[in-house]
Amino acid sequence: MRVVILCNYLNSNYARAVLRALNARGMRRIHIVAAVGATTPRTVAGLWQKYRFALPRVVLRSIATRLAWWMARAQDRKAASEPSLEAETIAQRGKFVVVREINGEEGCSALQSLETDLLVLAGTPIMRAAVLAVPRIGTLNAHQGALPKFRGMNVIEWAVFESSPPTISIHFVDPGVDTGDVILDEAVPLRPGDTVVSVRERASARQVDLLADAAAAVLAGRFSRRTQRAGEGRQYFTMHPRLRAVAERRLQEKVGTPANG
Repeated sequence: MRVVILCNYLNSNYARAVLRALNARGMRRIHIVAAVGATTPRTVAGLWQKYRFALPRVVLRSIATRLAWWMARAQDRKAASEPSLEAETIAQRGKFVVVREINGEEGCSALQSLETDLLVLAGTPIMRAAVLAVPRIGTLNAHQGALPKFRGMNVIEWAVFESSPPTISIHFVDPGVDTGDVILDEAVPLRPGDTVVSVRERASARQVDLLADAAAAVLAGRFSRRTQRAGEGRQYFTMHPRLRAVAERRLQEKVGTPANG
């Protein structure tokens, strides 16, 4: 079975953690496809036709993304404590493929050339149907929200805001927003002194293991899937800072403060 991790290179630390978790469960020869940014038209006329008056913002965003890419790669190469993501991929006999854009033709071609059976997302945008059609078994993703109740953005915050347990869900990916079949889920425990940030960090660490567990179960054929019915739950968007402050206050009221000493 050929497993491929798909990531944005700026999320290389997350991809590295997922790779190590898969390796720890006996899976080797994991391939990685890493994107360095989005493709854009090559001519001024093409850029203007596509973006119009949003062009200055797009150009600045492209420059910032490219600078962040080079900085991330430089840090990855210079890290004395551990090998680069590329080196770790090759060391366990996998292939490391760099593409310019995850959702484009180049990304599809890379996944097809690797004969992908199972695709694991490690920090990507919403995936297009053409990419999702490539893996023979399907695509897995970790979502920091109970599905189908909490889809979309900032769902740790929204769960706290609505007094619901923060939850990690591992699901198959379809063209919708967090609407694919759920494989497993697990509540994130709350602790005295927690903040929204600490809960999110705990969820981020735990979701790596759950994602690897789900991948191992899928490859072994020992898993069940729960279909999300149309109309269940709702999609959430970026939380306004004022609502975030309310969520933080509600969390503090729930967990209290750590004991002194």
